[in-house]
Amino acid sequence: MASDFRHIADPLNLNSSLYIGFDDDTFKLGGSFATSHQKFSANTNFDGDKWHLGYLYSTRDVNFRASVDHGKTDTPQGKANHYQYQMGLMTEHQGWFSTLVFTELAVNHLAVKSYKDSTAANASMTVLKPMTEHWYSEFYVQGNAGIDGVERYEARSWLALGYQINPQWSWLVRYQYDWEKLDRIESEDTQWVFAIRSQF
Repeated sequence: MASDFRHIADPLNLNSSLYIGFDDDTFKLGGSFATSHQKFSANTNFDGDKWHLGYLYSTRDVNFRASVDHGKTDTPQGKANHYQYQMGLMTEHQGWFSTLVFTELAVNHLAVKSYKDSTAANASMTVLKPMTEHWYSEFYVQGNAGIDGVERYEARSWLALGYQINPQWSWLVRYQYDWEKLDRIESEDTQWVFAIRSQF
């Protein structure tokens, strides 16, 4: 169930927000606009070649999420533009010692320009642990597996440490791991991320 009094890092948080961050690639800028049951979000790197559009519909009974991602995928001809469309349902569970666990089951479709299309099943889990009044940690893991006969596997995980200055402002440092395989093409990447975010 979404409410107005959620942690700034809560994926079901229905507050408008701003985000600026830096990783191994470039600076990133994002934000969201929220109503009582919906949130529209977007982020992009400053080069404009990687971006994300997201939508959340949240009530007491259902948490529906949809997104479109644009990025780059390795192909035999080099890096190619791709679009990934995803829809899923997210649930939440209150664990021990105020730990929040969010799980999502989804399906996504990847279209790589002049190469391959692929549909995959997706599962992810986010563990949010407020440690003190200000400090918090996040653990995230996600996996994709092709369901249409195309050999496609993806994995992403990160561990983050954040500091909530007040209910409106926080910063975090994150170490992220990405791995993907599409047919015979395999890539792996790790990166550090630093971000500042606000909500209002």
